[in-house]
Amino acid sequence: MPVNVRPAVASDHRFLAEMMYESMLPVVGRGMFDAALEGTGVDPITFHETLLLNEASNWGQIDSFFILEVEDGTPGGIMGAYFNNQSDLRPLTAEGFERVAAKLNWSKEVSQGFWRKYVSFFGFFGTAPQLQHPGEYILEFGAVRPDLRGRMLYRHMVKAHIERAKERGYRSVGSTGVEGNLVVERAMGRLGFEVRARFGPEHYRGMFPGMVRLVYDIPDAT
Repeated sequence: MPVNVRPAVASDHRFLAEMMYESMLPVVGRGMFDAALEGTGVDPITFHETLLLNEASNWGQIDSFFILEVEDGTPGGIMGAYFNNQSDLRPLTAEGFERVAAKLNWSKEVSQGFWRKYVSFFGFFGTAPQLQHPGEYILEFGAVRPDLRGRMLYRHMVKAHIERAKERGYRSVGSTGVEGNLVVERAMGRLGFEVRARFGPEHYRGMFPGMVRLVYDIPDAT
């Protein structure tokens, strides 16, 4: 299938939000903010969209994403990135949350309820071991539309990010998979990624199956 990979632009925000949420569903069946959003009246896709439009997505701003376009020109997938040298490695920082809560007009009670549930999973300070990644340029929110799965389209976005990382002087590209998802591990292995770390469910208070950190070392990077 002929495809095109291009940088995301601001007008892609809704599709990005939809696919950011979609990226978590095939394996765990829920998004990373679902539990915290209960009782807020805000759906997960709208929340992701608000993160993007208020520059509060710590695991990838709009301009970090690539969009995969299929033969008819419609968007078929996304993949973002962030860098592991951030002082706070959580997907949403306290500063970003303040902007998002204000934009959503949340009351103090709703805001506190969300934040309490959020930090129970991601931690208070954003430096927990399970948030660390051995790679430098970290891929995140990679997903293709459900109707396009099984066609190996994911690799086009991975390769685009590797090229971008190389151009910017990074020495390695990291990716994350859910523990037990051997399909992703094998697919990334075929692209040159190696497993460098594993975090079991005990690192997530039993609320998540665990994560696998994979790394691609960029040849001759300077």
